[in-house]
Amino acid sequence: MGKSHFSFGKFLAGLLFPPRCLCCGAVTGSSPLCANCSAKLHPVGRDPCRFCGRERDRCRCDYGKGLLFEQAVSAYYYEQTGRALLQRFKFRGDIACYDQVLAPLFLEKTAGAFHQVSFDWIVPVPMYEKQRGRFDQTGYLARSLSRHMGIPCRTDLLKKLRKTPPQHLQKARDRGENVKGAFTACKKSELQGVCILLVDDVATTFSTLNECAAALKGAGADRVLCASLMTTAGKIKNQGDQHE
Repeated sequence: MGKSHFSFGKFLAGLLFPPRCLCCGAVTGSSPLCANCSAKLHPVGRDPCRFCGRERDRCRCDYGKGLLFEQAVSAYYYEQTGRALLQRFKFRGDIACYDQVLAPLFLEKTAGAFHQVSFDWIVPVPMYEKQRGRFDQTGYLARSLSRHMGIPCRTDLLKKLRKTPPQHLQKARDRGENVKGAFTACKKSELQGVCILLVDDVATTFSTLNECAAALKGAGADRVLCASLMTTAGKIKNQGDQHE
């Protein structure tokens, strides 16, 4: 057996800078989340709706009506700890929130849901060109999936034409109009008959994913399926209202 070596430097660093919860900042010992924040991180359960990726008692997609992609999968609900971690990841570029906490389930659920699908490309929902230089959280997610699933990531097949006000600040009924015509496909000769995994950080009304899917399919893509790190939870339905 190999000998374990005591490191005074690591010991001192642990005393001066003890590991803290990525969400609330409480001292945790060795875990990236404290017990309280971990309990408030809500993964999407098993057997979700195949169209919107939410558990069936929270599904609001009306059996896929109006959705231009075949299927969506999400790993977590965008609430409590999930919301806090995603905001740190997205707005501060704190990749530890993804790498240390959110990535394993996201990669597992996405790969598991689509293990029988032969994708040609993984394509992230793009940001507006003039906003480049900011941390691109969706591109980071797509590259992570690309490494895990062994599928090439392409950031040159979809372009955002204009800056749009943040979707989370829009009323649900206005979100479709907010992103209408905001995306266009590029390199159309490379999109003919392909199957694409479209990636976003949060799915709410699916307006953004729908617009991207419309652009890709309009340019010749045969199939578009979607993965988002998180989805809004929706209201729990009565048992009689659940999808079969």
